[in-house]
Amino acid sequence: MEITCVRCSASFELIDNFNFKYYTCPSCNSNYKYKSGEFVFLDTTSQSSYVPKIKIGAKGIIDTIAYTVVNYVHKKNEKGESWFEYQLVSKSGEIIYLTEEAGHWSLEKSITINSATNKETILYNAIEFKKYEVGKSKEYYRVGFFEDKLDTGFSHYEEFIAPPFGISIETNGKHKDFYLGEYISQKEIKKILATTDLKPKNGIGALQPFYYNLSQVYTIFIIGILLTTLLHIVFYTQSKEQLIFENVIDLDKGNNKEKYTNVFTLNGPIAPLNITVASDVDNSWITTDFVLINEETGEQVYFAKDLEYYYGNSEGENWNEGSKQEEFNICGVSSGKYKIMVLPSKEENSKNSYLRLKIYWGKPDNWNLYVSIFIFLALGVILFIIKNNFENKRWEDNYYSPYKKDK
Repeated sequence: MEITCVRCSASFELIDNFNFKYYTCPSCNSNYKYKSGEFVFLDTTSQSSYVPKIKIGAKGIIDTIAYTVVNYVHKKNEKGESWFEYQLVSKSGEIIYLTEEAGHWSLEKSITINSATNKETILYNAIEFKKYEVGKSKEYYRVGFFEDKLDTGFSHYEEFIAPPFGISIETNGKHKDFYLGEYISQKEIKKILATTDLKPKNGIGALQPFYYNLSQVYTIFIIGILLTTLLHIVFYTQSKEQLIFENVIDLDKGNNKEKYTNVFTLNGPIAPLNITVASDVDNSWITTDFVLINEETGEQVYFAKDLEYYYGNSEGENWNEGSKQEEFNICGVSSGKYKIMVLPSKEENSKNSYLRLKIYWGKPDNWNLYVSIFIFLALGVILFIIKNNFENKRWEDNYYSPYKKDK
């Protein structure tokens, strides 16, 4: 069905079974009443400064159903805030709405619910919707095909949200209309209606979902922690601890001299190399350099460890610091043939007489497990903080904000 404006001759295609009584031409803003198959001119409204991003007659498929855009309404509330509503109709007469506010879009459908709600929430489909806004709005501008005449008066509305869903209640007199909305991305709008000219988003939308479903992310994190713990238990149950090297080096003869272990073979999964160093440091220090040499590849890994132990008396109190023994790990050592170079270096004139070394491979260690769990927990905390900041921005300056201290 093609409709032609009597005054400007602009033509628009409409689905055949849509019953309308009023028509505002998107081209010249002429208002008509459609009666007995004829258009009766009423008046002309002023052109809005905001041009609709979706044209009347545009078509798109939503949930496998083809819809046609039949009208567009620009609404404002008492605070001067604006939003835009597009009505879409299918060939079977099903009506849906696309609402855009500050570049954020939602898809709305009429629903029937028990209007006996409490002051702050609505429970619908086992979802709790929190009150977000209450006010009065009116149509500021409209174009397209309508069943009702333009109403210049204010109507009462309420909004409840549970992102990405929302419930809107519009009240005219004693009659209430309920609408269930769901956030829809600009990418989906562009795909559905084959358009690229959309208003950029501003701020956080009332129904805009967080970047991630935090409950699902936390579930994945919990599963990750459990799997990591299980693998850790299995790995270290199967691993065999191997004593690679044990010796006491005479520092009076071996100070600042390289000493090599015999070549040893490691068999098994990747495991940490555990090294224990001990010396009779007495108000002195000793530094030991190590080189792990892969005999098969020639790869060398350098590491070092310091031992120091000091004590004394200060202001009548005894004190001490440091330790005569330290233990540390070299993580991720794979199977193969190796040898280790050891180079001890003690403080000049020190009385240290020995350096005791013990080197194990595959010795059970919980460090990697603790690090993995810490990473999961840290990411969980960071995401919670980001989510909390996101919600604070959504509810910013909102009277019903759950984040408002002096509510």
